[in-house]
Amino acid sequence: MKTIIKLITLTLSIVFVFSCASTISLSKQGINLIEGADLFYKVKTKDDTYDFCININHFGKHISFDYYINLKRGTIYMDENTLNNATDLYNYFDEGYKELTKKTSVWLSKKLFNDLKAGKSVTIGLQNNSSEKELFTLVDSKTYSFGKNENGKPYKIPIIFIATNDNKKEIWIADDPNNRLIVFMNIGLRIDLIGFKPYK
Repeated sequence: MKTIIKLITLTLSIVFVFSCASTISLSKQGINLIEGADLFYKVKTKDDTYDFCININHFGKHISFDYYINLKRGTIYMDENTLNNATDLYNYFDEGYKELTKKTSVWLSKKLFNDLKAGKSVTIGLQNNSSEKELFTLVDSKTYSFGKNENGKPYKIPIIFIATNDNKKEIWIADDPNNRLIVFMNIGLRIDLIGFKPYK
C-alpha cells in the first residue's frame, strides 16, 4: 500500500512539474503581462504601415487593454468565458470601449489553443462583422524572436504556427496555455509583435 501511495505521489509530482514548466514559457523570458506593461506591433496592409500599441490594464481571468493605432484610441475587455470559449478573432479596431463576448483579440481562446494542441483542425472567424470563417491546422512549433530585453538581447519565445490548408493565412501563438498571445498574423493584413516594455 505504501509503495502504491509513493508511486501516486511521484506521478502527481512529475505531472505538476511538467505542467508548471509548460505554463511559464513567456514569464521565463521576462515577459510579465502585468498592469502597465506594453506590447508593440507593426501592422502592414496593402496600402499602409502603422504601429499598434497595447497597454495592459489587467491580465488574469479577464484581460483588459488600452490600444493606440495612429490617432485611434480605445479599450478592449474580454471576460473569463470569452477567453475560454470564443472561436473568432476581433482584428479591426474602432475607437472607444469594446467588450468582447464572442471573439478574442490579441490572445487566442483556451478552447482553440487546446484543440489545436490536440491535433484538431479549428474554424476561426477573422472578420469583425462577417460569418466567413477559415479552417486552421497546427503546422509546426518554432521560436519567435523580437525586440530587446534589458540585457540588449532579443526575446525568444516558443510558439505554435497554424495555417489554412492553402498556407495563405497563418497565425503564430505563444506556446503557453496561460498566455496564448498572438505574436504574428498574416491574414490579408500582416501583424508582427516587435517589442515589449515591462512595467517598472
